[in-house]
Amino acid sequence: MAELKPGVIGTISGKIDNVVAANWRAIHYLRSLAKTGKKTPSELQVARRAIFTLLVDFLARFEKEINLGFQHLDQSRATAFNLATRANKLAVTGAYPDLAIDYASVVFSKGRLDPPLAVSVVSEVANTISITWDLMEDASEQTLSDKVMVVAYDATAKVKLVSLGKAVRGDQKLDLHFPDSLASHTIHVYIFFTDQGNKKNSESVYAGSVTAF
Repeated sequence: MAELKPGVIGTISGKIDNVVAANWRAIHYLRSLAKTGKKTPSELQVARRAIFTLLVDFLARFEKEINLGFQHLDQSRATAFNLATRANKLAVTGAYPDLAIDYASVVFSKGRLDPPLAVSVVSEVANTISITWDLMEDASEQTLSDKVMVVAYDATAKVKLVSLGKAVRGDQKLDLHFPDSLASHTIHVYIFFTDQGNKKNSESVYAGSVTAF
């Protein structure tokens, strides 16, 4: 695929022989028509497709959270979901066909805000997961007002739990509640910060996994 720069005759759009001219996100490009064939894919191709499918199917459950976590990155040539997929290319573990999501490697946010420090997660009260974090000694008032974003996932029930902006960095604690049906399940927990103006994020941190009480 080649990028097409507008010239004196303007932009080109449509099909010319076996070449298609189109545009996406203000990028004008040329690509050849897809070739049909019956060639059997190699084992490496099959494995790569399986990895990609597993990752995309997992991330698709968190489209809203991903749009928030990657909204501040340059999306002129890629969507937030595309950027998240690239950021999570190492979040699949195992050898084909025995593939699995490496939950500790999953990234839900990228950014330059200071990330959560010394994050801890416990479930000692019924239907509640408690997440705590430390503050930097020189944290400013503006930093203390950063909104807390928590994403949790129950891989057994395939259910997500989300808390967006219900606490701020200065609170140093957030309680996430879950239904009885998730009791005794393993829950994976992630946390990141967003400033009050929704203009900056921190990188997400994997808080760990906890057995729901």
